[in-house]
Amino acid sequence: MATLFHRDDDLRPWVSQNIVEKFWLKLFHACDDLNLCLSQLKKYRMSSMGNISHLLYIMGLIEKRKVKEGSDKIECCQIKIHHDLLFEYGKKVAMDFAKERKNTNRNDGTSIGLINGPIDADTTGFQNVVIEWNNLMVKCYPCYLNLVESDLNSGSGSDPKHDSKSDPDPNMFSYVHMLYWLPHHMIKAKKISLVLHLLSKRSFYRDRINTLGVLEGTKHHVSDIRELQKMKQIDHGWDNQCSSNKNVVSKTKLTSIMLMIGNLLPDFGYSLQSMESKVEMGHAFTLLGVTWQSFALWHESLECFNNALKIFQSIDLDENHPYIISTMKHIDVFAVLPVFLVPVTSQYCIKLKYAKKFNEYDYGPSGLPLELSSHPGKGILSTCDFLGPQTNSRLCKNFVGIGPKEGSVCVIREGNLLRWSKTNQTLRCFLQFISGSPLVWDDSEEQATQKGEWIIRDDKIASLQAPHLCVGTTPQCHLHLVPRDSRNRLVFENHVELRESQNQIIPKDRKGIPLTLSSHPNCCIIYRSFDPIIDIKSHPTIDIKSITVASLFIGGPLESSALARFSKNGELVLDEHGGLVMRTVFNILSEGIAVTGTRDNCDQPRLGQPFQVNDDGSISPVEAPHFVLGFPELFRTTVGLSNKTKAVIKAS
Repeated sequence: MATLFHRDDDLRPWVSQNIVEKFWLKLFHACDDLNLCLSQLKKYRMSSMGNISHLLYIMGLIEKRKVKEGSDKIECCQIKIHHDLLFEYGKKVAMDFAKERKNTNRNDGTSIGLINGPIDADTTGFQNVVIEWNNLMVKCYPCYLNLVESDLNSGSGSDPKHDSKSDPDPNMFSYVHMLYWLPHHMIKAKKISLVLHLLSKRSFYRDRINTLGVLEGTKHHVSDIRELQKMKQIDHGWDNQCSSNKNVVSKTKLTSIMLMIGNLLPDFGYSLQSMESKVEMGHAFTLLGVTWQSFALWHESLECFNNALKIFQSIDLDENHPYIISTMKHIDVFAVLPVFLVPVTSQYCIKLKYAKKFNEYDYGPSGLPLELSSHPGKGILSTCDFLGPQTNSRLCKNFVGIGPKEGSVCVIREGNLLRWSKTNQTLRCFLQFISGSPLVWDDSEEQATQKGEWIIRDDKIASLQAPHLCVGTTPQCHLHLVPRDSRNRLVFENHVELRESQNQIIPKDRKGIPLTLSSHPNCCIIYRSFDPIIDIKSHPTIDIKSITVASLFIGGPLESSALARFSKNGELVLDEHGGLVMRTVFNILSEGIAVTGTRDNCDQPRLGQPFQVNDDGSISPVEAPHFVLGFPELFRTTVGLSNKTKAVIKAS
């Protein structure tokens, strides 16, 4: 019992006592070695499996409870092991059983087993026994299993035309138990192609929802997906249903199952009336969002968290309610923050979660993820994976950022270098060693030794060339270009005045117009914030050869708002710091690109990019009116995915 009904996310699950006892009986009859024990048990007045359950309960090895199970709410008795250690004990018993049976078979020249196919010589006796027992459990549902197998072999994508509740299989243990456990038993029995096909059936997921509830049904479906996700290559000897090339856990297949859940969940939401059922729906979307994160599909994950937030808000939960706060924390993780150098004493320094392991070189060949202890749930990453390319493709550089920890870069230490194991790029300073200089992942080995040597001290990543500086961030987001219909777009409070100024030039001796926001109260366009006491030598601008650059952010207070005016060429001129013109990084007009302020310090400065104020109060580049200024929006990346997976996501 302890070894058969054992999940990684639930070590001591409650299981129907009737199911356990029926399985014991089947196991006794299926294995000749155990069948001999039945007569011996009668000597101890053990005439039924119920007697065994009662004895285990009296001995304190199992716990019991009565519950109402299934949509029909039929009362039944459930049991579970009393302590986690019983799993280890069950494991030992299974291994001893396998060892003794192997010796017996060797002596009499027979081979007793429940699996159709060879046993892998490299697997342990315990694994073989678990596979046998789960295979036996799968066979307890012959009618439903045959339907799935025939559907799979025919290549049909339709659901099995069978309703187990209206036409029950007399050999089937329990319909409710099947919904809970059948995919798990299939996985443990190595029937991978079958379980993938079963989980992709809309009817099976609907049955789980209708019988177990929205949250519980989704939880079990997601648990099965996560269990499959951990498996890489499966030995085709265990599954004689398919050829070896099909008996692989396909990311494309798992992605399509996840998309199916996301598409079906809202359908159930329309019929939910009670607050309790809506709360379950919100938690189901949150669970789905967390699972999408493990697939590194951030756009889909964020959509789930936003759906959960809408549901919680629709039932008038206060903004301080734990459900709202928890969901907002999930959403906040997706805020991709910039990374640059700051003083080692700054409040904006970031700290590594695994600093000690890095210093002791305690990691494998793929390195350690740059997860942060200073920002729980976040890690250091490449912004292009989340926001799209941020530099000219010829530069072979990617800006460093902070975002969801699941997207953290894994690095190894090579002396004082930090090398991204996946791309072989090194972490280095983009410009000179001054506070505010951004960091990049760079291919250049020459630049790595000149500007990319680091020491990890007090959990901080400090520059070897400038030990008074370390890696840091800011609480504000960069200003970016987003699609015009994006919910991340900015609407400016003074858009009417700004629009009028396009046609009448504001005199230079008159202050520009504050770039405050009506779409985001108490927010405006600001320059980089820094600690004025510690960072007294810092300045919001940086000189790159003959160009002065200022990063632009979205934040507060309103008194810090940048002031802007239009030039006769349609440029958006920022008054402060000697006068700057707004332009995108490298003048690239693409979704997700960052927006900065620049000034050419020469006799013939370049013109800035022309901008326009739209009717809705947003601001667009004249040459790309389909984009507007906004918060960074997650790029729907499909990098690293197969063409099949890309097609599945695109079709969704």
